[in-house]
Amino acid sequence: MRRRNFLAFFLLFIVLLSVLFLTYHISRSTPGHKIYTVSPTIIPSPTPFVFKSYTAPSIEKKQVYKIAMVGDSMTAALGPHGGSLSDYMNSLYKKNVQDPQRIIIDNYAKSSNILAINNEIAKKTTISEYTFGPLLSGNYDLILVESYGYNPLSQFGIDGGIKQQNIALDALMKTLITTLPHADIIFIATIAPNTENYAKAVQPSYSAADRAKLVAERIAYIKNHIAYAKSHTIPVINIYQDSLTQNGDGNMVYINPTDDIHPSFAGIDFISHKIGDFIYNNNILPK
Repeated sequence: MRRRNFLAFFLLFIVLLSVLFLTYHISRSTPGHKIYTVSPTIIPSPTPFVFKSYTAPSIEKKQVYKIAMVGDSMTAALGPHGGSLSDYMNSLYKKNVQDPQRIIIDNYAKSSNILAINNEIAKKTTISEYTFGPLLSGNYDLILVESYGYNPLSQFGIDGGIKQQNIALDALMKTLITTLPHADIIFIATIAPNTENYAKAVQPSYSAADRAKLVAERIAYIKNHIAYAKSHTIPVINIYQDSLTQNGDGNMVYINPTDDIHPSFAGIDFISHKIGDFIYNNNILPK
Protein backbone atom coordinates (compact mmCIF):
# COMPACT_ATOMS: atom_id res chain seq x y z
CA MET A 1 0.00 0.00 0.00
CA ARG A 2 2.81 2.41 0.92
CA ARG A 3 4.73 1.45 -2.23
CA ARG A 4 1.66 2.19 -4.37
CA ASN A 5 1.21 5.68 -2.81
CA PHE A 6 4.87 6.48 -3.32
CA LEU A 7 4.66 5.53 -7.01
CA ALA A 8 1.55 7.69 -7.46
CA PHE A 9 3.21 10.77 -5.95
CA PHE A 10 6.38 10.12 -7.95
CA LEU A 11 4.44 9.91 -11.23
CA LEU A 12 2.53 13.12 -10.41
CA PHE A 13 5.84 14.92 -9.75
CA ILE A 14 7.24 13.74 -13.11
CA VAL A 15 4.10 14.95 -14.93
CA LEU A 16 4.25 18.42 -13.34
CA LEU A 17 7.96 18.73 -14.05
CA SER A 18 7.36 17.77 -17.69
CA VAL A 19 4.60 20.39 -18.08
CA LEU A 20 6.85 23.12 -16.69
CA PHE A 21 9.71 22.05 -18.97
CA LEU A 22 7.51 22.06 -22.09
CA THR A 23 5.97 25.43 -21.20
CA TYR A 24 9.40 26.99 -20.83
CA HIS A 25 10.66 25.74 -24.20
CA ILE A 26 7.48 26.69 -26.02
CA SER A 27 7.72 30.24 -24.67
CA ARG A 28 11.40 30.43 -25.64
CA SER A 29 10.73 29.20 -29.17
CA THR A 30 7.79 31.57 -29.84
CA PRO A 31 8.98 34.25 -32.35
CA GLY A 32 9.09 37.77 -30.94
CA HIS A 33 8.41 36.60 -27.44
CA LYS A 34 9.96 38.79 -24.76
CA ILE A 35 9.69 38.80 -21.03
CA TYR A 36 9.13 42.28 -19.63
CA THR A 37 9.64 43.52 -16.14
CA VAL A 38 6.89 46.00 -15.25
CA SER A 39 7.92 48.89 -13.02
CA PRO A 40 5.80 51.85 -11.86
CA THR A 41 6.04 55.06 -13.96
CA ILE A 42 6.95 58.12 -11.91
CA ILE A 43 5.74 61.45 -13.40
CA PRO A 44 7.70 64.33 -11.91
CA SER A 45 5.70 67.25 -10.57
CA PRO A 46 6.31 70.53 -12.41
CA THR A 47 8.65 72.89 -10.59
CA PRO A 48 6.70 75.99 -9.52
CA PHE A 49 8.00 79.30 -10.84
CA VAL A 50 9.47 81.44 -8.07
CA PHE A 51 10.38 85.01 -9.01
CA LYS A 52 13.81 86.04 -7.74
CA SER A 53 15.52 88.06 -10.45
CA TYR A 54 14.29 89.76 -13.62
CA THR A 55 15.79 89.34 -17.07
CA ALA A 56 14.22 91.60 -19.68
CA PRO A 57 13.18 89.99 -22.97
CA SER A 58 14.64 91.13 -26.27
CA ILE A 59 12.19 93.42 -28.07
CA GLU A 60 12.31 93.57 -31.84
CA LYS A 61 12.11 96.89 -33.63
CA LYS A 62 8.54 97.74 -34.66
CA GLN A 63 6.67 100.56 -36.31
CA VAL A 64 4.08 100.60 -33.52
CA TYR A 65 4.78 99.91 -29.84
CA LYS A 66 2.14 99.34 -27.17
CA ILE A 67 2.66 100.36 -23.54
CA ALA A 68 0.47 99.50 -20.54
CA MET A 69 0.62 101.43 -17.28
CA VAL A 70 -0.58 100.38 -13.82
CA GLY A 71 -0.57 102.38 -10.61
CA ASP A 72 -2.69 104.52 -8.33
CA SER A 73 -4.26 107.94 -8.88
CA MET A 74 -0.83 109.59 -9.24
CA THR A 75 -0.39 107.69 -12.49
CA ALA A 76 -4.05 107.92 -13.44
CA ALA A 77 -3.51 111.70 -13.54
CA LEU A 78 -1.68 111.23 -16.86
CA GLY A 79 -4.97 110.28 -18.55
CA PRO A 80 -6.37 107.06 -20.07
CA HIS A 81 -3.93 107.12 -22.98
CA GLY A 82 -0.99 108.78 -21.28
CA GLY A 83 -1.74 112.40 -22.24
CA SER A 84 1.50 114.36 -22.36
CA LEU A 85 3.52 111.14 -21.97
CA SER A 86 2.02 109.87 -25.22
CA ASP A 87 2.63 113.22 -26.92
CA TYR A 88 6.22 113.41 -25.75
CA MET A 89 7.12 109.81 -26.60
CA ASN A 90 5.58 110.06 -30.03
CA SER A 91 7.58 113.22 -30.66
CA LEU A 92 10.76 111.32 -29.75
CA TYR A 93 9.99 108.29 -31.90
CA LYS A 94 9.06 110.41 -34.90
CA LYS A 95 12.46 112.12 -34.98
CA ASN A 96 13.55 109.81 -37.76
CA VAL A 97 11.33 111.25 -40.48
CA GLN A 98 12.42 108.52 -42.88
CA ASP A 99 11.24 105.78 -40.51
CA PRO A 100 8.81 107.27 -37.93
CA GLN A 101 7.48 105.01 -35.18
CA ARG A 102 4.31 105.26 -33.13
CA ILE A 103 3.63 104.77 -29.42
CA ILE A 104 0.22 103.66 -28.09
CA ILE A 105 -0.40 103.87 -24.33
CA ASP A 106 -3.18 102.24 -22.30
CA ASN A 107 -3.20 103.62 -18.76
CA TYR A 108 -4.94 101.15 -16.43
CA ALA A 109 -4.07 103.17 -13.32
CA LYS A 110 -6.86 104.06 -10.91
CA SER A 111 -7.33 105.01 -7.29
CA SER A 112 -6.64 101.57 -5.82
CA ASN A 113 -3.89 99.86 -3.83
CA ILE A 114 -1.29 97.23 -4.73
CA LEU A 115 -3.44 94.37 -3.37
CA ALA A 116 -5.98 94.93 -6.15
CA ILE A 117 -3.54 94.75 -9.04
CA ASN A 118 -3.56 91.02 -9.78
CA ASN A 119 -7.34 90.99 -9.97
CA GLU A 120 -7.56 94.17 -12.03
CA ILE A 121 -5.12 93.12 -14.77
CA ALA A 122 -7.16 89.98 -15.42
CA LYS A 123 -10.40 91.79 -16.31
CA LYS A 124 -11.68 94.67 -18.41
CA THR A 125 -10.99 98.13 -17.03
CA THR A 126 -13.03 101.26 -17.65
CA ILE A 127 -11.19 104.58 -17.35
CA SER A 128 -13.33 107.62 -18.07
CA GLU A 129 -15.13 106.85 -21.35
CA TYR A 130 -12.57 104.22 -22.39
CA THR A 131 -12.79 100.48 -21.73
CA PHE A 132 -9.61 98.45 -22.04
CA GLY A 133 -9.52 94.70 -22.43
CA PRO A 134 -7.74 92.69 -19.71
CA LEU A 135 -4.12 93.77 -19.53
CA LEU A 136 -3.03 90.13 -19.49
CA SER A 137 -4.74 89.61 -22.84
CA GLY A 138 -3.04 92.60 -24.48
CA ASN A 139 -0.11 92.38 -26.85
CA TYR A 140 2.03 94.90 -24.95
CA ASP A 141 5.71 95.56 -25.56
CA LEU A 142 6.27 97.39 -22.28
CA ILE A 143 4.52 97.45 -18.90
CA LEU A 144 5.15 100.33 -16.48
CA VAL A 145 4.45 99.48 -12.83
CA GLU A 146 4.11 102.47 -10.50
CA SER A 147 4.50 102.12 -6.74
CA TYR A 148 0.92 102.60 -5.47
CA GLY A 149 2.69 104.50 -2.69
CA TYR A 150 -0.02 107.14 -2.34
CA ASN A 151 -2.56 104.40 -1.50
CA PRO A 152 -0.71 102.70 1.39
CA LEU A 153 -1.97 99.62 3.22
CA SER A 154 -2.47 101.49 6.48
CA GLN A 155 -4.58 98.71 8.01
CA PHE A 156 -1.45 96.55 8.34
CA GLY A 157 0.85 99.18 9.84
CA ILE A 158 3.96 100.22 7.92
CA ASP A 159 5.99 97.04 8.51
CA GLY A 160 3.05 94.75 7.81
CA GLY A 161 2.00 96.83 4.82
CA ILE A 162 5.48 96.74 3.28
CA LYS A 163 5.44 92.95 3.67
CA GLN A 164 2.09 92.82 1.89
CA GLN A 165 3.45 95.11 -0.84
CA ASN A 166 6.34 92.71 -1.45
CA ILE A 167 4.03 89.70 -1.56
CA ALA A 168 1.79 91.48 -4.08
CA LEU A 169 4.80 92.49 -6.21
CA ASP A 170 6.07 88.89 -6.19
CA ALA A 171 2.68 87.69 -7.41
CA LEU A 172 2.45 90.46 -10.01
CA MET A 173 5.89 89.77 -11.47
CA LYS A 174 5.21 86.03 -11.59
CA THR A 175 1.93 86.67 -13.43
CA LEU A 176 3.41 89.16 -15.91
CA ILE A 177 6.50 87.08 -16.69
CA THR A 178 4.59 83.84 -17.22
CA THR A 179 1.60 85.35 -19.05
CA LEU A 180 3.33 88.09 -21.08
CA PRO A 181 6.91 86.80 -21.46
CA HIS A 182 7.66 89.04 -24.44
CA ALA A 183 6.77 92.30 -22.64
CA ASP A 184 9.47 94.35 -20.92
CA ILE A 185 8.73 95.53 -17.36
CA ILE A 186 9.90 98.78 -15.74
CA PHE A 187 9.08 100.09 -12.26
CA ILE A 188 8.27 103.76 -11.67
CA ALA A 189 8.58 105.77 -8.44
CA THR A 190 6.34 108.81 -8.77
CA ILE A 191 6.91 112.38 -7.54
CA ALA A 192 7.60 113.01 -3.85
CA PRO A 193 4.94 114.40 -1.48
CA ASN A 194 5.61 117.64 0.41
CA THR A 195 5.69 117.18 4.18
CA GLU A 196 4.62 120.68 5.15
CA ASN A 197 1.76 121.01 2.69
CA TYR A 198 0.52 117.47 2.08
CA ALA A 199 -3.28 117.51 1.50
CA LYS A 200 -3.53 121.01 3.02
CA ALA A 201 -5.97 122.22 0.35
CA VAL A 202 -8.43 119.38 1.03
CA GLN A 203 -7.69 118.71 4.72
CA PRO A 204 -6.84 122.11 6.26
CA SER A 205 -7.52 120.86 9.79
CA TYR A 206 -4.66 118.33 9.77
CA SER A 207 -1.82 119.20 12.12
CA ALA A 208 1.81 119.35 11.03
CA ALA A 209 2.34 116.03 12.82
CA ASP A 210 -0.58 114.46 10.93
CA ARG A 211 0.86 115.59 7.59
CA ALA A 212 4.33 114.39 8.48
CA LYS A 213 2.97 110.95 9.43
CA LEU A 214 0.98 110.62 6.19
CA VAL A 215 3.97 111.64 4.10
CA ALA A 216 6.36 109.28 5.92
CA GLU A 217 4.00 106.38 5.29
CA ARG A 218 3.76 107.11 1.55
CA ILE A 219 7.49 107.60 1.20
CA ALA A 220 8.06 104.21 2.88
CA TYR A 221 6.06 102.48 0.13
CA ILE A 222 7.71 104.46 -2.67
CA LYS A 223 11.20 103.70 -1.34
CA ASN A 224 10.33 100.04 -0.88
CA HIS A 225 9.15 99.92 -4.50
CA ILE A 226 12.55 101.26 -5.56
CA ALA A 227 14.39 98.82 -3.27
CA TYR A 228 12.34 95.88 -4.55
CA ALA A 229 13.19 96.81 -8.15
CA LYS A 230 16.91 97.06 -7.40
CA SER A 231 17.05 93.80 -5.44
CA HIS A 232 15.27 91.96 -8.27
CA THR A 233 17.23 93.64 -11.12
CA ILE A 234 14.14 95.40 -12.45
CA PRO A 235 14.82 98.73 -14.20
CA VAL A 236 13.36 101.61 -12.18
CA ILE A 237 12.63 105.20 -13.19
CA ASN A 238 13.25 107.10 -9.96
CA ILE A 239 11.09 110.20 -10.45
CA TYR A 240 10.72 110.41 -6.65
CA GLN A 241 14.41 111.22 -6.18
CA ASP A 242 14.46 113.67 -9.06
CA SER A 243 11.46 115.60 -7.69
CA LEU A 244 13.02 116.40 -4.31
CA THR A 245 14.16 119.90 -3.42
CA GLN A 246 17.59 120.62 -1.97
CA ASN A 247 16.21 120.18 1.55
CA GLY A 248 14.88 116.72 0.66
CA ASP A 249 11.16 117.52 0.45
CA GLY A 250 8.73 117.19 -2.43
CA ASN A 251 8.91 120.09 -4.86
CA MET A 252 5.63 122.05 -4.76
CA VAL A 253 6.09 123.01 -8.42
CA TYR A 254 5.17 119.44 -9.32
CA ILE A 255 2.19 119.20 -6.92
CA ASN A 256 -1.37 120.26 -7.77
CA PRO A 257 -2.36 123.27 -5.61
CA THR A 258 -6.04 122.28 -5.72
CA ASP A 259 -5.38 119.29 -3.44
CA ASP A 260 -1.65 119.42 -2.56
CA ILE A 261 -1.42 115.71 -3.39
CA HIS A 262 -1.57 114.86 -7.09
CA PRO A 263 0.71 116.07 -9.88
CA SER A 264 0.26 119.59 -11.22
CA PHE A 265 0.42 120.24 -14.96
CA ALA A 266 4.14 120.85 -14.49
CA GLY A 267 4.33 117.61 -12.51
CA ILE A 268 2.61 115.63 -15.25
CA ASP A 269 5.03 117.05 -17.82
CA PHE A 270 7.94 116.26 -15.49
CA ILE A 271 6.77 112.65 -15.06
CA SER A 272 6.19 112.31 -18.81
CA HIS A 273 9.66 113.55 -19.74
CA LYS A 274 11.38 111.37 -17.14
CA ILE A 275 9.61 108.25 -18.38
CA GLY A 276 9.95 109.10 -22.06
CA ASP A 277 13.65 109.99 -21.84
CA PHE A 278 14.49 106.81 -19.90
CA ILE A 279 12.76 104.57 -22.44
CA TYR A 280 14.14 106.42 -25.46
CA ASN A 281 17.70 106.99 -24.26
CA ASN A 282 18.07 103.38 -23.04
CA ASN A 283 16.58 102.04 -26.26
CA ILE A 284 14.02 100.01 -24.32
CA LEU A 285 11.79 100.18 -27.40
CA PRO A 286 14.33 99.93 -30.24
CA LYS A 287 14.53 102.98 -32.52
